[in-house]
Amino acid sequence: MKRAGFSFLLILFLYPLFGFQWPAEDVVLVSTFGESKFNSYLKGIDLAGVSQDIHPVAPGELVFYNNQGESRMDLSSGLGTYAIYQHKNGIRTLYGHLEKDSVNPGEKNVNENDSIGRMGSSGNAVETSLHLQVIDTEFEKYINPLLSFPLLEDESIPKIENVYLISEKGESALNSESVIHSGIFGISAEIYDLSENTGYYCPVAPFSISLYINGENLANFNFESIREDKGEIIMEGASDGISYKSFYRDQREYFLGEFELNQGDAIIEISVKDFSGNEGIKIIPLKVRE
Repeated sequence: MKRAGFSFLLILFLYPLFGFQWPAEDVVLVSTFGESKFNSYLKGIDLAGVSQDIHPVAPGELVFYNNQGESRMDLSSGLGTYAIYQHKNGIRTLYGHLEKDSVNPGEKNVNENDSIGRMGSSGNAVETSLHLQVIDTEFEKYINPLLSFPLLEDESIPKIENVYLISEKGESALNSESVIHSGIFGISAEIYDLSENTGYYCPVAPFSISLYINGENLANFNFESIREDKGEIIMEGASDGISYKSFYRDQREYFLGEFELNQGDAIIEISVKDFSGNEGIKIIPLKVRE
């Protein structure tokens, strides 16, 4: 688990902040990297808004595009009209849900000021939006796009709601008056952040989650990159990585691991940060009986 911090620093070194420009003039972040979507991790971010020009995040070359403008749930990708651009250092970016016929396949090489299409609602989009992915072709992984964009204004503190202890006998919600018997337990928590620039209630995934028991850091999860391993989608930034089914128990409920509680007083602490550095902390003292 302790390797997550080193991994995060490595990611920041490879993909420094402010390396890319935002692809839209009006940025409304509605979904973040690693969210639970369609029973899997979201491999990019989603921006919403009115129809507007979309620009490449950096100079690049068009390597593939698909001009499917209909809303068809049976499409394998669900991205509708989309375009993929190649950039330096093996980085590719994908722009999905564009308006049909808005991509010009004859314009191969583009700069940040060029329009590569318009924000639309093609594919399985339920509103006018843009799905953006950053792909590292050298290391064969998806990178959290927010690692490379200027930070958005955000003062919202991530929320930590119900925390559950899980044992062979079932699960129970914890509070400061909980008294439990010693043993080995799993722990999960309902966690989310709120996107501040939407103007409406919009829960999104945080950027990092840390678990402490009696002051000892037992688990760290950083939403920094995703890879495919033998047909399974793995979130990196947590020891050897964690699969979607092992991490998500519900839409916003995360399984944080197993630990042993011995007789005496115990303190469970969960720390959650968003990408702007806002931190939410929940501390639960427990009485543990033999």
